[in-house]
Amino acid sequence: MRISVDVEAALPETLRGPEGGTGPQAAREELGVIAGAAHGLADVVRIERIVVPADFDATLAALAPHRHAARHAARSRKTPAVPTAPSVMTAAIPAERGWVLLFHPGIYGPEHDAHMRYALYWRELTRLVNKGRLPVPLRGAQGAPRQDRHAVLLTAVSRLFGEYDAARKAWDFRDGLLRKVLRQELSERARTALLHAFAADLGHATSADVRTWLRMLADDHARTGDTATYLRAVRPLVMRISLALTHAWATLDHFPALAAPGAELLHRADLPTAARDLHAFFRNRHVAGSPDMEPGAELLAALWAGFGLRLADGPDGLAALAPGDQQDD
Repeated sequence: MRISVDVEAALPETLRGPEGGTGPQAAREELGVIAGAAHGLADVVRIERIVVPADFDATLAALAPHRHAARHAARSRKTPAVPTAPSVMTAAIPAERGWVLLFHPGIYGPEHDAHMRYALYWRELTRLVNKGRLPVPLRGAQGAPRQDRHAVLLTAVSRLFGEYDAARKAWDFRDGLLRKVLRQELSERARTALLHAFAADLGHATSADVRTWLRMLADDHARTGDTATYLRAVRPLVMRISLALTHAWATLDHFPALAAPGAELLHRADLPTAARDLHAFFRNRHVAGSPDMEPGAELLAALWAGFGLRLADGPDGLAALAPGDQQDD
């Protein structure tokens, strides 16, 4: 399979990163590494193109307008002369002959260096590999299975493990590249960015404000019985907490010495007991290379129950139990 790497010329030649400069040619050389790796994975996932567009949001909106219309509409009409650090740095879009990988031109600016980008490239590629090997029982196509409790939990735990696994494998790839090929130590900038991301994940996962909000929503649900509104509000919240925990666990497991203070914070935090069980499950599945997520569905259910969300199967589809309600056997 032919892999093409398209870096548009509008990436400014004058754009300078902390390692001395990152123009279009340097970007192509970096992306050549990931393109070669993608070629080796062609039997697992097909990458049609890898693109760094001049206008990330406009390209995203053109390739996937139904997914990204809101982001495209919200961006400023005036494009800055120098790309700034983006909040969304990557995207994978299905195409006719595989996938198109998009990377924001801002990752070649002063907020990032090559060491940060190597992990970013590999994480996005691993996410695509995981899409093909992890169970995803919920699909948008007509005739998709009903969103019952087990399907929702299995889909969610597969997504969470996919994030854990992609992070660990991306850091493994970068470690090997730096140690065996480039003969370099991890840059101070990449180390600092890692710690900042870890701190943000810890902050969200242990947020007292979020836990208070979840309790308020549960109380309101018990009073009104409006399950549909409750699920719309709570499911995104518990998923964001779960993602933050997942990212924090990946950091702890890959950088135990660097992340030791955060480990102590997590141990002291008022997290459900099931959090440790799910963490151990993800670690074991990653080490074993196993895509079997079935046992993780109930572990995730226990974690979410600790946050106040107890999913159930109702007569009209997915439901949630109010405090004091019992799950039918």
